[in-house]
Amino acid sequence: MKKYLLLLIIVLQACSADESFDFKSPSGLSFYFDVNREASKNGRLLFNDGFILISRLQLEGDRVQAEDYFFQNGYQPPILAELDSNAYNPQLQFDFPQGIYNRIEFEFEIPSSNITVLQVDGQFKDSTGAWIPIRLEVSSFELFQVLAADREGEQEIVIEDQFSYSAFIRLNTVHWFSGISIAQLEAADRTIINGQSGILISDNQNTAIYNEVDDRLDELNSLSIRWALRTS
Repeated sequence: MKKYLLLLIIVLQACSADESFDFKSPSGLSFYFDVNREASKNGRLLFNDGFILISRLQLEGDRVQAEDYFFQNGYQPPILAELDSNAYNPQLQFDFPQGIYNRIEFEFEIPSSNITVLQVDGQFKDSTGAWIPIRLEVSSFELFQVLAADREGEQEIVIEDQFSYSAFIRLNTVHWFSGISIAQLEAADRTIINGQSGILISDNQNTAIYNEVDDRLDELNSLSIRWALRTS
């Protein structure tokens, strides 16, 4: 099993902090997962669906003016989080104490069992001009860590209690497949996916492509945090 350290950029779209905080007053933070939906390979490859399994969520935050914050929660059975920015995960949310944080790190643990823990589905336009399904199945994740930064790349993050926050994690499938050529995809073995001949990429099928993609899973992903005024 491989362990991946994902240093993901967090874009924090929030107002400047007030000069004083009630450090025990929390804000809500929810998580949404998605993939990079942009087409690549001259418009012939795109991904738009899938899931990831989460068995534990942990947060460590270093605050400037108050005690550091630590939170973790385990999930049994693991949560299946859809790779869809509109798919709300009520179990993947928690209260986040307000304040100025000079470092925030999230850790997601993936169940270490012999099953698919990450699946990404998309389409590939083959040499005949037909769109066929393509699927990536990963079973080698154990955990990944997310180091937070703001819009300018600074690690200082401000959390205010009058806002609620949503974290959008986007897995960068465009980068994952950047080292794969169209010729490799054309030559890939075919299998039946959702009743149609397609390309399955896993640790036991089309393994050369899988190994190349597997080496990039920890690179150039992103996470953005967006805020909204609380309504209650």
